Amino acid sequence: MTGDATLRTFRAEYYGLLVSLLWREPGRRLLEALGHGIEVRAAAAQRLHPELAAGWRHIAAYLADSPSDPAGAIADEYTRLFVGPYGVSLYPYESYYLTGRVFDRPLAELRGFLAGIGVAKDESVSEPEDWLACELDVMRRLLQRQADAGGAEAEARVLDQQEAFLKRHLLVWAPSAARDIARADGAAFYRGVGDLLAGFLDLERELVESRGGDPVASVEQARRRYAESDWKGPLFDLPGPRAGEPEEAGGPG
Repeated sequence: MTGDATLRTFRAEYYGLLVSLLWREPGRRLLEALGHGIEVRAAAAQRLHPELAAGWRHIAAYLADSPSDPAGAIADEYTRLFVGPYGVSLYPYESYYLTGRVFDRPLAELRGFLAGIGVAKDESVSEPEDWLACELDVMRRLLQRQADAGGAEAEARVLDQQEAFLKRHLLVWAPSAARDIARADGAAFYRGVGDLLAGFLDLERELVESRGGDPVASVEQARRRYAESDWKGPLFDLPGPRAGEPEEAGGPG
């Protein structure tokens, strides 16, 4: 992985795309860009992972069958699935997936981890750090940090940060969230996004486990660990890193 710019770019582009699709409803320009060359993209994805290819094919079919401007329909779907106001179908938060509650111990542990690697939340973002789009954005930023690393030793340190974050947080619960998105009632465009996310995260799991060490815990193992704990909260602000300014985890930009 160290020194492999092609792999790093591939990963960064997928994380950037997924952040853009999940942070907010995609706009017209993004949807137009998705449509260009999408069949070729699906064929290339088939060589990597079947769910990744299925996601691209489903998005291609949706865009082909939609009116000339599908942005409004997708915005309505995004609102129904993730926002409300009359209840939502999905709760894509690490705390919810692991404890059945939001703002619980997984969020506190995530905040401690992010503080330790110098990533701070942008206070203009209302969602907690364990929101799916936020965690994907953390990886996007760590891949940019990898690109900016000066030399193999610095790059290896960033790869260690990525591995720790993936194994302790994102890869534990987000694959379950991805498949819930794909199966959600009313998911049309986002069925494809869920498949894309599930396939890509499976590739990430294979990649991170190829570095050795402990495998990624299953969501069931993580749920048992939290169920056996007597931690009661409340959440608190953890101190930031000892040296250097923290990097803000904001959003797609």
